[in-house]
This record gives sequence, C-alpha cells and structure tokens, in this order.
Amino acid sequence: MTSNNNKKRGSPVPMPCISCAEFQQQLPDLFATGDHRIADGTPLHEHLDTCENCSALVRDLQYIAEQASALLLTVDEEPSDAVWQKIQETLDTERTMQAALKVEPS
Repeated sequence: MTSNNNKKRGSPVPMPCISCAEFQQQLPDLFATGDHRIADGTPLHEHLDTCENCSALVRDLQYIAEQASALLLTVDEEPSDAVWQKIQETLDTERTMQAALKVEPS
C-alpha cells in the first residue's frame, strides 16, 4: 500500500524558494511601511538566510533609511544670540561694501 503522505509527522513544511528578483520586487513594500523587519518563517526571511547578496542589500537599505530618517528629525535648539549677532555683522559688512562700490570717486 502506497501512502500519499510521505512526510513525517511534526516535520516542518519546506518554504517555497524565491529568487533574488522575486525577493527584490518585494523590497519597496517592505521599506514603504517604515518597518524594515522581515518576519521569521516567511519566504523572504528564508531567502535572506541563504542569500548573502540580498542580505547585504537589505542591510544597506536599512542603513540608508535610518540615515534619511535622522535627517528629518527637527532640531529643538535655536541658534545662540552670538550666532545671530555674527549673521547681522556679516550682513552689515556686505551692505557697507556694496554701498561703497556704488559711490564713484569724485
């Protein structure tokens, strides 16, 4: 008698293999959510475990996303009075120099 169930009970079901191209097609959706984690046990995670190129790509994209996010953070600190004073002095100096250039010698 031949059994249709050749799998052992309790053994994990093999994950479908995906190619690098299939994996990379799903990256925009992964990074669009802002959550750059890939759930364990998914075909994406299984591919990352076996493909160094895609693993490196995801690490690079995660780094880029983190750096871009940091650029968007607002700074709560205002420039000091000394900075504003230096800006004002520079503007005044430039205005004085421009006015001097406009006056023709007699």
